[in-house]
Amino acid sequence: MKVFATAAALLASLSAHTSTAGYVTTSGTNFELDGKPFYVFGTNAYWASEITWSKKDLATIFSTMAKNDLTVCRTWGFADLNQTGTAPYNVVYQLWENGKPTVNTGDNGLGYFDLVVAAAKAAGVKLVVPFVNNWSDYGGIDVYVQQLGGKYHDDFYTNEKIKAAYKNFVKTFVKRYADDETIMAWQLCNECRCAGSGTLKESGNCNATTLTDWMTEMSAYIKSLDSNHLVASGSEGFMNTDKSVYLYSGPSGVDFDANLAIDSIDYGAYHAYPDSWGVSTSEAKSWGIKWIDDHVASGKKAGKPVILEEYGIKPLDSASYLAWSDQVYKAKSNMQYWQFGVKSLSTHDDGYAIFDEDELFSTVIATAAAKFASLSGSASNSSTSKSTSSNTASSVAGDASYATDDSSNEETETTEAPTATTATPSAVDASSDTAEESAGDSATGSGTEASADTTTQESATGSDSPTETTTNVPAVTTAPTSDKCAIRNRRA
Repeated sequence: MKVFATAAALLASLSAHTSTAGYVTTSGTNFELDGKPFYVFGTNAYWASEITWSKKDLATIFSTMAKNDLTVCRTWGFADLNQTGTAPYNVVYQLWENGKPTVNTGDNGLGYFDLVVAAAKAAGVKLVVPFVNNWSDYGGIDVYVQQLGGKYHDDFYTNEKIKAAYKNFVKTFVKRYADDETIMAWQLCNECRCAGSGTLKESGNCNATTLTDWMTEMSAYIKSLDSNHLVASGSEGFMNTDKSVYLYSGPSGVDFDANLAIDSIDYGAYHAYPDSWGVSTSEAKSWGIKWIDDHVASGKKAGKPVILEEYGIKPLDSASYLAWSDQVYKAKSNMQYWQFGVKSLSTHDDGYAIFDEDELFSTVIATAAAKFASLSGSASNSSTSKSTSSNTASSVAGDASYATDDSSNEETETTEAPTATTATPSAVDASSDTAEESAGDSATGSGTEASADTTTQESATGSDSPTETTTNVPAVTTAPTSDKCAIRNRRA
């Protein structure tokens, strides 16, 4: 009887772990949520996780999305600090010093990301989270390469020591939220290419095989840590089907179809910035329609969903936005515009931002979002979000609790570190380089004494790999020299 009871308990445990309730899944070319179709019309708000907004402000950000049927938000899961590339403002997820990475689990690190997740959860918004930036803003790939003795930007994809460091960061992040259904998907990288911002050159040996092999390895690694969440590349979706057309010639090692064919990649992500990619203004609308059709066709061929997860055009053109959203809607596909803005909070405007009070938002964005919500068979969130948003502030006010100690990991040794005093983070208006105190309470409170739990672990790839330490890192108030979106001015 004891044996049968033990077996039954084990089966129950496995069943609970593999339950898809609350998690976004895939079924052929569609997403599903709780067994029902889930058509994504969402947005990007990278700044939500890069600035320590107050709990009240986070509640405003995500409840505003929810009441306008923006069901998914993509926000950064990276912010590296070292002597050559500073993290923005006062959020630091990883500190580098003399080749040693330190993952910050303190109030201005993953402790703050806990609050972002809690606010999104309270509003009913799902999150998509990339782990590293191809560009130098907020640290990025070149920080790993410089710190660990590499020479070229694309050493990130092939150097075993660098790959081990990336895995260590990913492991800490993923395990913290592996059982949280607020996360829709993890992404390997934001817009990974063979070439970066120019801090480091590319080797000349990087190609589509290089990036595809790296994506294969890293997506499988994340799946080994977390079976609950989807995994995507986070790339721009350049095609490799026609060498005579630049964006279809596999530029900088990106091959959308090859990446989508990877077993451990659940869906295809692609971007669209015609003004930055050399497409004339007069052709932008029609070019975007074809770009959408080609990626939807690739998704059908692979039997997987695709998302136009970043798109924008300068100057903002309502005709293009409307045509693109109509095209995605007709295809019953998915999209997330770049980028969301909250006028009352003066969130960052990179020229692509569409604010909640803008006419373009009400006439195109919110209208399209409601249509996509109807595709999913759900009523507009606007009728329910009023009650949701009224409870969000109180829901977020309580500290989100996430386990940072993985007792099942035999390689991890946890020791208690002395209490450290942390400078109080202040929210920064992303439209300027000056620090401002956020409205309401700081995410960490005033003058908080933060306990620094320090964890040192060996990399999964062996003792020659860099060690990882998790601790609390003092707040940083230096603004970055450039914004991630400044890259939009560079042609592909």
